Amino acid sequence: MKIYTFPRSRSLRVLWTLEELGVDYETVRVDMFSDKPKVKSPHSRGKVPLMVDGDVSIEETFAICHYLCNKHPKETFYPSDIKEQSVIYSYISFALTDLESPIWNLLKQLVFIPEEKRSLSLVDYFKIESENVTRQFKLDKDNEWVAGDNFTLADIFLSHTLLWARLCHVNLSPTINDYIDRAISRRSYIQAQEKNNL
Repeated sequence: MKIYTFPRSRSLRVLWTLEELGVDYETVRVDMFSDKPKVKSPHSRGKVPLMVDGDVSIEETFAICHYLCNKHPKETFYPSDIKEQSVIYSYISFALTDLESPIWNLLKQLVFIPEEKRSLSLVDYFKIESENVTRQFKLDKDNEWVAGDNFTLADIFLSHTLLWARLCHVNLSPTINDYIDRAISRRSYIQAQEKNNL
């Protein structure tokens, strides 16, 4: 199994999922921003991640993670019960829409756009929007993780997006900061991060 990756990208979520599932894989680092790339992503839009598993090729982070969870079932990480799964889907949907949209746009302004080309009004707007949406995210004090006592795929999508918010100096509650710290202290995250940055 090959995963096409790039540092500080969503490919980390796929590698983190693979580490949680205990699946062997190979990474292929893509030259994303080179005028003369030695390695191009086979993704139809030149993006990462992309997974090749035998004769199966899948684009886009959630589609890859969903495939992996179904191929390599781990009940505590991705339950088969439809009711429990719907809770996971609900959190992932929130992470990919409401939460990620302003945070990703803020991250682009602060990290990927050269300083002289940044729009300060957009930075201010997306920072306010990011703070508004992170305040909507509540963790149940009786649960260790978002969907209960087990770390799940939803925690990967949520904590990684919230980590972006932290990197952008978005004001986060102590509860959210603790949640991020617990997620990124997991061995699976540390190993995925190392491999994603190779």
